[in-house]
Amino acid sequence: MEEQNLLHKILKLWFRQKSGDGLEAKLGYRFRDPELLAHALVHRSFLVGKDVPYASNNERLEFLGDSVLNMLTTEFLYRTYPSDPEGELSKRKSAIVSGHACAQSSKEWDLSEYVKIGKSEAKMGGRGKESILADAYEAVLGAVYLDGGLEEVRAILNKFHFPRVQEIISATDFVNYKSELLEFCQGKLRCSPEYVIVGEEGPEHQKVFTVEVVVNGKSYARGQGPNKKKAEQEASRLSLETLKAEAAEADAKKAAAPKVKQPAHHIGLP
Repeated sequence: MEEQNLLHKILKLWFRQKSGDGLEAKLGYRFRDPELLAHALVHRSFLVGKDVPYASNNERLEFLGDSVLNMLTTEFLYRTYPSDPEGELSKRKSAIVSGHACAQSSKEWDLSEYVKIGKSEAKMGGRGKESILADAYEAVLGAVYLDGGLEEVRAILNKFHFPRVQEIISATDFVNYKSELLEFCQGKLRCSPEYVIVGEEGPEHQKVFTVEVVVNGKSYARGQGPNKKKAEQEASRLSLETLKAEAAEADAKKAAAPKVKQPAHHIGLP
């Protein structure tokens, strides 16, 4: 028990020295109980060889944060995509709450600098592991929920996670915007879109491709990605948004246009 109390004191002191004005500033949230945040940053490998309960790591907070993230994401999708069927919403949700998405969002907080991991784990590159970062990300959300409530977590997700939703979905294979664009163009415009590579920058291991979509000789959008496929997907998504907006505007004008009365034809009786 004494070692457990000492560990808590060390964590609390370490947290205040290293991240009192750092991680909290990045979150935009000040903890009433800073020990909660310190606790959220303790990976189980950090406790190896220490005489403390297993539950002293961040896994219980991660369990809680995962549930909060799932609930708020479900609500966000329900409100953002009012026309999507349940199946599509579920697919989107799976991508948004995935470990990869959480690990990417954690980079905006530089979370890898604050996570406490064991020496062996650190030597194996644990500080950059997506699974460790994703778990810590959810644990922090759980800590914020306990400390400040649901609305504080929602504010953080609205700032760091939900603005990336379209990027996350575009990078996920379940939405094939290229096929959707082809179907739209062939069905509505009687043509097929063309894809033109207009840019290729960066070193071999970190290429960025830029692809342009051309429909009926008109350039609609450019998309970027780490490979041609992802760049084409992003360009297709942006083009679809523009084409659908144009189609909706044309339909609205057509519906609002005054109808021309056709002259009545009288059939004479013999």
